[in-house]
Amino acid sequence: MESTAVTPELIIRAALECAFLLALFAGLLFFTDLRKRLYGLGAAALVVLYVAVGAWFTVQMVDRWQYDYPQKTSFIPLTRFAMYQAQLKDSVEETYSWQATLADGTMREINIAKEFEAIGLPPLSTRMRVLLNWMEEPADSEHHAQAEEELALYATALLRALEQDGVDVGEIGFYRVTGTPGDVSSEPLVTWDVSELEG
Repeated sequence: MESTAVTPELIIRAALECAFLLALFAGLLFFTDLRKRLYGLGAAALVVLYVAVGAWFTVQMVDRWQYDYPQKTSFIPLTRFAMYQAQLKDSVEETYSWQATLADGTMREINIAKEFEAIGLPPLSTRMRVLLNWMEEPADSEHHAQAEEELALYATALLRALEQDGVDVGEIGFYRVTGTPGDVSSEPLVTWDVSELEG
């Protein structure tokens, strides 16, 4: 699935959320004294307010299927906020991780959000999950090739960051992590020897 694909599920969820937000806003207008207070602002201010609220509603609906980084269109400051939920103990999770094999043979997990603080965790995590999905496509697909190329760029940047910290790296890999909390397994999807990244 395309990272920016508009699926029926997303359309239904967006419509339901829009209906809920509109009902909430209408409730505030008709069942509280908010409408009387707003009248004091004047007609021009009310028009600006309604346009701003309408734009905010629209962004909440549209922004949800932009899962590329950087986003093709930025809706800041009206952007939708990503929400997180707790994982159930018996739920199966698929995620990603970056790991480095050091020169002495030990493994070290790389916190990509720490290395790319300017980007931040939410957009980075979203992009990594998109690349993870693309890596699971057939090896001859366009997305698979694009994911390998982009991941190699991230690996090169991570190698340089680790070397700057004095870490002697032998290999860097992008892994699929599956399992339940406390019982996870990692599978390397693509790995690069230092010589490949430095060449």
